[in-house]
Amino acid sequence: MEIEAARILENLANELAKIRPMGNAQILFYAEAGDNWSGGSIFYERGGQVQFEGPSNDIFILVEDLWFEAPSDKKWRGITIFVDGDEFRTEFDYGEGWSEEEDEGDRRIPIVRAHFGDKPIYYPPIEGLEPWD
Repeated sequence: MEIEAARILENLANELAKIRPMGNAQILFYAEAGDNWSGGSIFYERGGQVQFEGPSNDIFILVEDLWFEAPSDKKWRGITIFVDGDEFRTEFDYGEGWSEEEDEGDRRIPIVRAHFGDKPIYYPPIEGLEPWD
């Protein structure tokens, strides 16, 4: 199981590295997962701001595969992957101290700030929808 999880993590990091808009830009991926669901966000620095990008279906499938590989007594709720050059770092969050009043968006902002500081975060408009005020 650990070998399969390591292979999935490496594939995730490789998929994330393909997203880099230029050179070896750092990429932060935060996701949450559970039984048959996952959600996540990708962030990277671009032009003095932090750019948001939604993950591909391939990335969501890898996240769910990774969650299913975890033994039942070690199921994580959140994962952070930070890709910097040819290296990546992974942290699992098991949900200790999570408030049921928070959602994934509430939990990811402090993680983005810890990696990229107070730079503004740009969320591109969703195609076909009016921008939010």
